[in-house]
Amino acid sequence: MNLFAFRKQLDVVLHPLVSAVARLPLHANQWTLTGALVGMIAGVVFFYGHWWAGFALLIFRGFIDHIDGYKARNFNQRSTFGAVMDDVSDRWVLGIMFAGGCLNLSNDYPHILIVMALGITGSLTNVIVKLSIYAEAQQDIRREKGKIAHPVDVVGVFGSAEFIIYYGAGVLFTAILRDPRPMIAGCWAVAIMSHVSLLQRVWFAWRRYRHVDPANPKSPLPSAAEEADAACATSADASSAKVAHG
Repeated sequence: MNLFAFRKQLDVVLHPLVSAVARLPLHANQWTLTGALVGMIAGVVFFYGHWWAGFALLIFRGFIDHIDGYKARNFNQRSTFGAVMDDVSDRWVLGIMFAGGCLNLSNDYPHILIVMALGITGSLTNVIVKLSIYAEAQQDIRREKGKIAHPVDVVGVFGSAEFIIYYGAGVLFTAILRDPRPMIAGCWAVAIMSHVSLLQRVWFAWRRYRHVDPANPKSPLPSAAEEADAACATSADASSAKVAHG
């Protein structure tokens, strides 16, 4: 489970501030563009090693990400284009900010370029597997106030909110301690946890859709009990194989 599952509780906490700022005369799509620009500036700031400023921009950009969705839902500004650009902007911004910090660290720690490649690849495929499940498993899709929702949304330990925590914690402690090692740890966390999340989503797809015929999208989905039995059987097979091989 990821923090997406707690999004509604977070929205309640932020609601007074978000609703107040949303009254500004900016369209939801303009808020999305503003968030992209803030993220791009943050990437440059990280590249030059201004950790406090970068941390502030990271949090501010996350706040803007709440505002554009709220504005679209509550001010009759929803559009399919806006939903697409919100997702695209979100992923692009996270990549820019992550790359900026990694490139700064690479001056003294060249291996961080490998971590950057792993982090971007893991984050990218983590999103791709989600979108692929959206496309191939439309029988599970529902809409909440116009926005696509799917059971895979809450699968995995990596998403936009988790990125802010993993990467943001590294930035914060590097700023406080004036030591690059927390940033290195934060970059490693993004690289590792994005791949863990990818595997979790692949596992979800295998359990839920391995018997669903793509030519017959109305094929019955497994029940929760059947999914649990499959998980137990797989675990038992793995244990037996381990014992058999000593």
